This record gives sequence, structure tokens and C-alpha cells, in this order.
Amino acid sequence: MKLDGIRQRVARSLYAELKAVPDAEALEVGHSLGVIAVQFGNPGRLVAVEIVIDPPPWARAIVSDLTDMDRAPQPLAGEPLVFTLPDDVYFEYAFIDQHGAMRADPANPDRADNPWYPEVSAIKGPAYRPDPYAVPKRQATGKVVRHRLTSRALDQPRRIITYTPVGCETHKLPTLYVQDGLAYYRIGRLADVLEALLESGLVRPARLVFIEPVDRAKEYAYNQAYRRFMVDELLPWLERRLLNTGERMALGASLGGLVSAVLALEHPELFQAVATQSGAFLGTPTDPDYYRSERSWVAEQLTQGRAQAVRWYIDSGTLEWLYPVNRRVAAALEHGGYRYAYAERHAGHNWINWRNGLAAALRYVLPPG
Repeated sequence: MKLDGIRQRVARSLYAELKAVPDAEALEVGHSLGVIAVQFGNPGRLVAVEIVIDPPPWARAIVSDLTDMDRAPQPLAGEPLVFTLPDDVYFEYAFIDQHGAMRADPANPDRADNPWYPEVSAIKGPAYRPDPYAVPKRQATGKVVRHRLTSRALDQPRRIITYTPVGCETHKLPTLYVQDGLAYYRIGRLADVLEALLESGLVRPARLVFIEPVDRAKEYAYNQAYRRFMVDELLPWLERRLLNTGERMALGASLGGLVSAVLALEHPELFQAVATQSGAFLGTPTDPDYYRSERSWVAEQLTQGRAQAVRWYIDSGTLEWLYPVNRRVAAALEHGGYRYAYAERHAGHNWINWRNGLAAALRYVLPPG
């Protein structure tokens, strides 16, 4: 197919990248309000797409999953932007205006479901499909209880939500401790996902404990006081009040994944499994730089064989800056002979990515039986 102007440039650049693919050819598959998708691959087999974004005149820079929304904005030079992305990608981006405000692309009607950044646009590749359990059809109707615990370790009160699946109120259950609790409860819809999986017979029931941080960046970053709160205060306080089997699992995303992993590494006698999503595994207790550090305390501990009895579920987006370190952690688990599962999706550091991995995480840490 003959393409003109910018499309010819797109076709040439991506064709060069895919020259190793036999009989690769380019097919224009869509053009919508400044977002042009060009599909490359063998006939009948999609390989990649190039996204061409035409910035609005007021835009001064662009941020995206490739840069992280909080750092490294890419200055704009008044020309269309070209991104080479996988065919099944989920991609978020936004523009920065002259006042430094983040704004969505006015030419793209698709908005990201991003609680941290409401003015963000989304692009879904032609082969993108959400996980079947990412958006459950029904709302969970189990028992929800809101608790308040004053922590001596943190010198402040903490909010906790517990969820017990339908019909399990009088049962002893395993307990899943969830960091960023309110976000997983409302945005991740973790209780809804659990009930849908229970209905399909894919997991066993567990009680969910949603723990809400006050200052997540401080508390989740190798903070001994927060870990004392978890181990010495919250666990015994809750487990005196709730029927439980003594089996515990930890779940968290980003920095929440880091603190979940640290808890499991330090206390394998307390946690039998841990699930992390886009774990912020860069850095160490003495160098907690989650963007630029070359070391990973978590990977180092696993390489030394620490917490061998713990089962690990690790997932990551391939577009985010934490992708390489998550692969390093997975390699350490493999090399150390741990029981683990690793998954990656063509997405960034966002809740759509994590919702698409929740069912797999629950199925790993709560297998039926």
C-alpha cells in the first residue's frame, strides 16, 4: 500500500527494524484524529505498530509510559511524534502545557483510567485484549468491615478494610495483606476479581486485608517503622479478631510491591507467598533511588538464597523503567530454584496493566485444592 508524507517515513523506519521478519509488509490500519496506526508483519500475523501523534499547538512536552509520568518529559519540536510499539500494547501519554500542567490529547477521545493522573490519553494496539477478569461483571457482596488501628510504631492511626467472601464468614481462611489498600479495593476491584475467580472455581477463598498508607513513598521505602507496624501490630491485632488458618500472603504494586517483597524476605516464617506488580526493586536501604540506582537489594537477597520457602509471583509492564529490574528479580528466582511465576505485558506503570494481571496473581497465590 502506498503511504504518503509522514506515513512513508513511518513505514521506512519500522520496516528497517523488522527487516529480519520474512516477507514483512506494511498495512495502514487506522487514522483517527491525529493518531495514525500502521501495522507491520507477515500477512495474517501482526508484529508491531507505529503510533504517530500530532501534538496540539499549546503542548510544550510529552510524558508517557516510556518516560514515566513524573519525570523526563520529552520536549516537543513542532513535529509529529513516532512511537514503535507492540501490536497488543496498552499505552498512556499526556502533554505538558506552558504552565506545566498535564493535559490529555484533545485529538484522542480515549482517556486512561488513571487515578493518579486524570488528564491522560490511552492508545490500545489492534491486538490488545483486556484480561477476562480485569473488569468483573458483578460487584462483590461479601462482608466488608472498616477498622481503625492506632500504631505505636508509626505514632498515628491507620485505616484498614477487610473483605470476607460470600458464605465464608464463619470459616477459617488464609489472609492476603494488600498494600495501597484503597486503590486495590476501588480501582483494582480486587474483591470483585476474587469473587469472580471463586465462582469459576479457579482459586480458593481468602480474606483480603486492604491497608491504606499515609505517605506511601516514605513508608514503603525500606521503612523499619512501617514494617514493625505490619509485623508486630497489624498482623497479631487482626488475627486475634478474624478467623484465620495462619497462612498469609502479601500483595502490592510498585513501592507496595517492594515493601511486600521485603516483608517476605525478612519474615518467611510469616508469609508463605508474595505477589508483586511492577515492583520498585531498584535501590537498596542505603540508596533508595527507584529510578537511577544500578543495584537491587531484592535481587541480591534472592541471589543469596534468602526466603527459599516463599512462593513468588512477579509481573511487569515492558514499557516501564522497572521492567529490566523485574526481569533481574525473576532471573534470580530462577537461578535460586525458587517456586515462582513471572508475567509481562506490553504496557506501562499503570492500573490498567495491574488489573490485567490480578487474576493471574490470585490464581498463583491461592490455587484451588
